[in-house]
Amino acid sequence: MPNFDEQRLIEAIENVRRDNHHPWRYILFTFYNGIAWGLGMTIGMTIVLGIVFYVLGIILSHMINFPVIGFYASELIKLLETYVKAGPKIR
Repeated sequence: MPNFDEQRLIEAIENVRRDNHHPWRYILFTFYNGIAWGLGMTIGMTIVLGIVFYVLGIILSHMINFPVIGFYASELIKLLETYVKAGPKIR
């Protein structure tokens, strides 16, 4: 014998199944269901990835010597600026 919550779930499923006579109601139901699922997935992944990147940023800031990376970045920028000033040899 199903309990009260299971009975309500069974009734809700049966109500959805009864929409065979009303296809637009079923289409709207599945459309709203898809929107809710997508929105929930988006918000959830944003929160989870935000926390992951925050923690990784803290961990990496203690592990990596950023001035070294800054040195290589500045050398790359100098190289690019030299190339831009020389200009391509297009005729």
